[in-house]
Amino acid sequence: MADLDAFIDARRNTPFEYFLQDCAHIAADWVFAKTGADPLADLRSPGGPFEARNLLAALRLVRAAGGYQAMATQRLGADLPPLLAQRGDVMLVMSGRPVGRVRGFTFGVCTGSHIAAPDNDGLVFLPITSGVAAWRV
Repeated sequence: MADLDAFIDARRNTPFEYFLQDCAHIAADWVFAKTGADPLADLRSPGGPFEARNLLAALRLVRAAGGYQAMATQRLGADLPPLLAQRGDVMLVMSGRPVGRVRGFTFGVCTGSHIAAPDNDGLVFLPITSGVAAWRV
C-alpha cells in the first residue's frame, strides 16, 4: 500500500508538465500507487494520446466524455460530494485561477484538510471546500 505523504513529498517541488506532472497524471499515478490499477492505462498505451503527448487529442477525449467529472466517473466509479472526501481520495477542484497552464478545473489528491494539486512550480494545497467532486480510492 502506498504512503500518501511519500507520494506528495516526491512530487512537491516538481514543476507542472503535461503528461507527467499534470492534474490527470498525478491523480492517476496516485490511484495506481494505491491500488495497482491505472485508470489511464488505455490512454498511455503505445499510440494513445497520452503516450504520444498529444494535448489536443487528450482534451478532445475529455470533451467527448462529457467533461472532467464525467470522465473521472467513467474511470473511477461514482463520485461523492466533495466534503465526504477522505485522505487519499481523488478530487476535482474548481481552481478559480490558473493551475499549471489550465484555468478552471484541476484534479488533486485529498490530504484530509486540503487538496494537493499541480501548479507551475510544484504542488499547491487548496482548501477542501474548493472541491467539486470526489472519488474514493
